[in-house]
Amino acid sequence: MYDEELMHTVLDIFSEILDTLRKKQITDSQYYDSADVKRLLNISDSTLFRIRKSQNIPYIKIGKKIYYPKSFFNTALKK
Repeated sequence: MYDEELMHTVLDIFSEILDTLRKKQITDSQYYDSADVKRLLNISDSTLFRIRKSQNIPYIKIGKKIYYPKSFFNTALKK
């Protein structure tokens, strides 16, 4: 009985971990990183830096990495 309860608990924990990872992937896919933006716009590092500093593009910084919302590009490219 104890082994069965332990196995059930372990499976529940793994299930929660998988759910968390799936949610994280959905959240992560809502942003481009700098490499994605440079490829999308065909621009250099320095050009992206100038655009970012001129505040013409929204971004967030997490640690040392910079992310740009995909929604901004979807809206801007439709115009």
